[in-house]
Amino acid sequence: MLRNDCGRSRCSVGATVGKLVVMLVVLAVASLAPGAPKKDKDQGQEFTHTFQHTYDEVFQATQEAFERLGYSVTDKEKGTISGNGVIPGGTTLRCTFAIHIEALNTKPETRVTMNIKSGKTGWLTSRSGVEQEFDQRLSSEIQKVLASYH
Repeated sequence: MLRNDCGRSRCSVGATVGKLVVMLVVLAVASLAPGAPKKDKDQGQEFTHTFQHTYDEVFQATQEAFERLGYSVTDKEKGTISGNGVIPGGTTLRCTFAIHIEALNTKPETRVTMNIKSGKTGWLTSRSGVEQEFDQRLSSEIQKVLASYH
C-alpha cells in the first residue's frame, strides 16, 4: 500500500473524501424534501409608500388608479381595498392585492401598504419582479391621480 507524506494510505484519504461527498449529497436532498421547511410562496410581496395627501384623497386616488389600470376592486372597507387583475408583460399573470391605507398624521401624510400576490410564474419569470413591477405601476398611477387633485 502506498503512503503519502502524512503517513496515511491513499485508500483512507479517498474513503474519507467519498464519505464527505455522500454526506453533502444527503444534506442537499434532505433540504429539497417535501417535509423541509420552506418560505411560504403564497404570502406575496408587501410594499409601502407614503403620500403627502389626506387619507380621503389617497383612498379615492387608489380606487381611481385601479380603474385606470384595468384592475377590478372586489371589496372596499374603511382603510382597505382588495381586488384582482392581470399583470401585463412578457407573460400575463393573474394577481390579487390587498391595499391598506392609513393616515399617519395631520401634515397631511398617508401610508399605503400594498400586499401583492401574483399567480404561478414560468421558469424565466421572477415572482418578486412581477409583483414589484405591479407595485411601481400602481404607485405611479396613484401619484398621477393625486397630482390632478391640486
